Amino acid sequence: MRLILGLTLTLFAFGCDDGAMVVDDAGTTPETDAGLPPGDSGAPPVDSGAAREVACVDESISQLMLFDDVSSGAITEESAESGTFVHHVDATAGGRAPTESYVYARFTDAGLEKVEIDDESAFESNDWHIALRRFVIRVNGGVSGPGTVTAARTAPDTAFETLDAVPDGLMYREEAYFTDTCEYVSDGSGIGSPATALASFWTYAGCVAMTGNVYVVALPSGRHVKLQVLSYYSPDVQTTCDESSTISSPSGAGNLRIQWAFLD
Repeated sequence: MRLILGLTLTLFAFGCDDGAMVVDDAGTTPETDAGLPPGDSGAPPVDSGAAREVACVDESISQLMLFDDVSSGAITEESAESGTFVHHVDATAGGRAPTESYVYARFTDAGLEKVEIDDESAFESNDWHIALRRFVIRVNGGVSGPGTVTAARTAPDTAFETLDAVPDGLMYREEAYFTDTCEYVSDGSGIGSPATALASFWTYAGCVAMTGNVYVVALPSGRHVKLQVLSYYSPDVQTTCDESSTISSPSGAGNLRIQWAFLD
């Protein structure tokens, strides 16, 4: 695979393979969205079908270590009960210093469908809704892609299982991890990962622990998805991380599991 630009962000090389207990793919992440770029309040935009040029593409290629080959990572449905899907996404991308594109996907009535597209082409495509690689999840909007996908975090302690309608008063955010002048905005973790709309799904206190945050993702069609990230490691390792801030080897890092369902 060819790295589109020669520049790479060395901070992304910090991490843990599936062995020794060192700082893995994340640092501390803010418990709230304070300090991150604000989104738009009120109803999210609906896609008019018009193409939109994405800002700061060269900067994204450099800072996010983007590639021009489609990721080999697969999306596997693990369960689909009563309209709620659980999917395993192989977002390992070659290891702690990624060598592959993000895994791009779209939400459909049949499940989470992989979109066979590379990082470079994604800047010109409305076919995808969400992209996943290691501990970074992006949506197709703002500086991330030409779409109008936005995301909002629900109130603390929202239970995924009981959320059956879009809550009032959500603050939807498009991806804004670059400023208007293309200055990079990190998530505050200390390792340079981008301040994406879904960045607060994890926190770090010795390993990548799940916060349990529940999000609403607004799609260009006008539909909404509720989404929660269940694990970054293998499920049993994730449980140990969440409970004791430690992991064992192999950890299965980069194997994301998400649960989601349409709200309308």
